[in-house]
Amino acid sequence: MNLHVDDIDSQIIKILNFNGRTPNTEIAKQLDLSETAIRKRIKKLLDDEVIQIVAVVNQEKMGYVFRGNICVKTDTKKTDKIKDELNKIDQIWYMAHLTGAFDFDIEFSAKSQEELRMLIDRINKIEGVIKTDVSIRLELLKNRNDWEK
Repeated sequence: MNLHVDDIDSQIIKILNFNGRTPNTEIAKQLDLSETAIRKRIKKLLDDEVIQIVAVVNQEKMGYVFRGNICVKTDTKKTDKIKDELNKIDQIWYMAHLTGAFDFDIEFSAKSQEELRMLIDRINKIEGVIKTDVSIRLELLKNRNDWEK
């Protein structure tokens, strides 16, 4: 379903994307609209699941010094079971099912080398996992959370 998002909605999304805690009154002032109009538009955007307003954790401040990516090749007959097992692992915060050379793309966070080693070991022990390819993030160069219409 393709919902209509007009220019005002786009501007609201950009403001909230920069700071999800921006008060409706401030958004109304920036866009020269009433607070009621802004509140109704935000409610519709939320109800239609066009946007979510969430808190984003600064992982470094939480002690996660190892962050990166794991690509997982699996026995495709065991994909559902593997997906269920991967979903149980707390250090995994992003997971996508893929086509191509690997079947899953995983983003992880770990607080120590030992925790990272245990994570990799746990994934490799899941029945049906054939291969893992681990990459550690050295530097975050671009992280776009904004949205363009």
